[in-house]
Amino acid sequence: MKKKLWQISARSLLAALLMLTATTSPVRAVFDSSTLDGRQYINIIFILDCSASMNKIIGPVRKIDIAKRTVDTILKNLAIESHQAGSMDTGLRVFGSKFYKWKKNCDDTTLEIPLGDIEDTMTPILLAVQGVTAKGQSSLALTMDALTGDFPVADDQCSFIIVVSDGDESCGGNPCMAVEQLASASQGISVNTLGVETDPAGYDNLNCMAEAGNGLYFDSKDVDEFILFLKDCNEKIQQNRQKLADSVIDTTVITRRDITESMTEYKVESPVPLYPDHDDRFAPVDTLTPDDKVFMLSSRGLWIEVFAPDKQIQGWILAKRGGSEYSVTVTDDKTPLYVEKSPSSEVVTYLDAGTQLTVLKREGAWYNVIDTNTNVRGWVIAFNVAEN
Repeated sequence: MKKKLWQISARSLLAALLMLTATTSPVRAVFDSSTLDGRQYINIIFILDCSASMNKIIGPVRKIDIAKRTVDTILKNLAIESHQAGSMDTGLRVFGSKFYKWKKNCDDTTLEIPLGDIEDTMTPILLAVQGVTAKGQSSLALTMDALTGDFPVADDQCSFIIVVSDGDESCGGNPCMAVEQLASASQGISVNTLGVETDPAGYDNLNCMAEAGNGLYFDSKDVDEFILFLKDCNEKIQQNRQKLADSVIDTTVITRRDITESMTEYKVESPVPLYPDHDDRFAPVDTLTPDDKVFMLSSRGLWIEVFAPDKQIQGWILAKRGGSEYSVTVTDDKTPLYVEKSPSSEVVTYLDAGTQLTVLKREGAWYNVIDTNTNVRGWVIAFNVAEN
């Protein structure tokens, strides 16, 4: 059965989450929605784990690639969510991206993009996320300590911290205790965690952080459910703003943004499946037809990310099937070219950074390519190349 995202009730999801109690095993974090009462601004700071442990390969991709895709998905969904101009700010902090782990630098945490209107910060955040490298120490606790000052503390503000990590802590800190201290000193804060292929210790760290920080824990595979939770919180903030405007005499009329005004319309020539991500291993969430009004959000080589406002759904369509007009560039020296689309397959050759490859087809996180200069063909993993 096709999953239609717009049929899921965010409010029903939030109600179910609030029913979680201490009797579940293990204890799961619970969000107290009363902290949103009276708040009129929503701040969202992403914390991206770029430590060396995030380089572990899960199937054909690394943990860091899953984490990057998770941040990308959340941010783009928030950007098209209905909100009044100036009411939603986003920012980005990363840790473990500057120094290699063997240097044992546990101070490796940086506020890459300070909080700002999502209209201004979305593109810089997406670019920063794609550009970071996972290589350093896992300093979760220190990063929580460093958050002080990243967001405003005011009665009309709520701040959601979104930690995307495998939960590893290699600097001897206590992430749960660090969140407890942060939450006790800051009103209106909610620390939420999304686990990326966690082990038991990593899960315990991330769930405890969410529990201590008035937030929720989700597995990164359940990012759609977490997005619905954030959207429901944003809806409450927008309702608070409207109530305030209604209570003020002679107030300026608050209007909603037309979220499609800055988008490029895209014409669907024939029925095409809409996927939740740029990977045709996922089941389609819908089928777009020439009668649907569709706007283009971004593109990734063979794929185009689109938004259908009438259906209130976004996703990816496969716009091209490969061929001489489509190519990728190798980004890393000694990139293996495999006989089959498997890291355990025989290696045909090792490619130098900068090598141009023609894409024959794409399957999931793999490209079937040919080097037209040498006439050698094979498979490369997506994170070793950049689409042209």
